[in-house]
Amino acid sequence: MVREPVAEIAGLFDVYQSGVVFHCLCAVTRLGVPDRLGEDPRPVSEVAAAVDADVDALRRVLRLLAGHQLVEFDPGTDRVSLTGRGMLLRRDHPLSLAATFATLGVSDVAHRTADALRTGRAAAPVALGTDFWSFLAARPDRQAVFSRAMAEQARLLSLPCVDLVDWPAEGVVVDLGGGTGALLAAVLDTAPGLRGVLVDQPQVLDRSRAAVAERGLADRCEVRAGDLFDPAPVGDVYVLSRVLHDWDDEAVVRILSAAAADAPAGARLVVFEDVLPEDGSASAAQAWADIAMMLLYEGARERTAEQYRTLLDRAGWQLTETVPGPPGMHVIDAVRRPG
Repeated sequence: MVREPVAEIAGLFDVYQSGVVFHCLCAVTRLGVPDRLGEDPRPVSEVAAAVDADVDALRRVLRLLAGHQLVEFDPGTDRVSLTGRGMLLRRDHPLSLAATFATLGVSDVAHRTADALRTGRAAAPVALGTDFWSFLAARPDRQAVFSRAMAEQARLLSLPCVDLVDWPAEGVVVDLGGGTGALLAAVLDTAPGLRGVLVDQPQVLDRSRAAVAERGLADRCEVRAGDLFDPAPVGDVYVLSRVLHDWDDEAVVRILSAAAADAPAGARLVVFEDVLPEDGSASAAQAWADIAMMLLYEGARERTAEQYRTLLDRAGWQLTETVPGPPGMHVIDAVRRPG
């Protein structure tokens, strides 16, 4: 059935306008506006003063967000409060997504998508003046927010997968690029006989050590500075969570080879990543994630199980199974081949 042209036009304008909504939501979250709001209405002028924002500009942005059920704005009293959805953008909410919206990411580079289409290269260097990882490394404040965003997303995507894995009763699990250790902590809680080694860049390790200590795991978890491309510490199980889709195929082989370098035959590799259908299709969320990878990181992409099988094989691992997790995540299990 053919839809009326006016409906098609309205639908296109919804898409057109949604980009501005996204940018406004990221902007107010970066300024900490949700943290100044709650269920009780507050004057816009008071909120603007608290976050050092222009009153008129903030009022206009909040009026837009009110139309998307993120805040409730009363023009008569000039007061604003958060909706239930908006409360998720407070940093103190137990299911907070504040860092996900506040972090450096797609909102900062998507305006250079045309460059990516013309060249097939990441948009981040054009938009930021350097590659994404170098940009973060030079800005500790941005790095800290990015680390929190990864922890938020791990809570939604990776942590639900922990119970899908048959962890050994004892041994050492090495989490490569483990950030603040949320995933490794969940693994150690699930398998009390395991010990852990968390490996990440030096600039994030202070937060990693603090988080490990806060969870009461300092006696079972060592935190080490390291690079994904250097040989990994010896372990029985290696974990890579939402790391491989950030890199091109050759870099993925190098990362997997580094994990395999000192791994004994029979050691396991557990990868948490989404897996695309083999027929070339993708859900809307998968297609979005694939474009986000394309824009942010050179050669990065979401992959099919067969593509992962090929990369694992090149690095000395044999894929044994893939298990679907929550939408947007799979568990990819592999074993170290002899020799």
